[in-house]
Amino acid sequence: MSNYKTQAINLKSYNLGEADKIIVMYSRDLGIIRCVAKGIKKPTSKLGGRMMMLAANKLLIAKGKKLDIVCQAELVDSFKELRRDVAKLTYAIYCAELINNFGLENDTNSSKIYDLFFESLKNISLSSNTGEALWATIRFKLVFMNLLGYAVELNHCVKCNELIQKDGFTFSAEAGGIVCRNCSSSEGEAIEIDHDILKVFKDAANFDFPESLIDQTSLNYCFRVLKEYVALRSHKKLKTPELIECLC
Repeated sequence: MSNYKTQAINLKSYNLGEADKIIVMYSRDLGIIRCVAKGIKKPTSKLGGRMMMLAANKLLIAKGKKLDIVCQAELVDSFKELRRDVAKLTYAIYCAELINNFGLENDTNSSKIYDLFFESLKNISLSSNTGEALWATIRFKLVFMNLLGYAVELNHCVKCNELIQKDGFTFSAEAGGIVCRNCSSSEGEAIEIDHDILKVFKDAANFDFPESLIDQTSLNYCFRVLKEYVALRSHKKLKTPELIECLC
């Protein structure tokens, strides 16, 4: 196959010589791909802004000996509202960092991950306040971890499998979810949470936007709880969470 078509979202780029760049993208058909955008740094480049970070494109790509080459790019969505709000942009970059960290080449789950990524960028872009943007980010983390096989357990104790019904439970990032009252004493690094926080997690896993107003403090707490969960499963240190905590 000398040429192929796919839809992809730009994650990051590297300079290659005086005029070219290597673009790292997550594609709907192939997962992580790395392609050369020739002449992109020239003012006359037809690719232009289509290769900027967090832009989604329909691509025509030519197979190369070492790296494939972007021949054509048709912009699907630039998520322009992200670039008008530093908080939205930071949340979106965090989602991109997670995709870049956990994403695989030739990923058999790429279509579901791509659709989640696109949906999340759209929801963050269209959010009317910081709380909605943070909700979309929390939702992305929960669903993304599930697609990767690292689903967060929110209904049963991860130690004894007891259905969580009473107060006094905790969350263990290392064990992978909720720990009941009886097992909590043996979980040294467990984090205290209550039914309100648990409901935010469950709702975020199922709904694009909250059904009712969620206070910012609860959303910030949920983000911090999941931050450690994700970090323990990442092979690289994540940089963006520190920026998000400054926003929180």
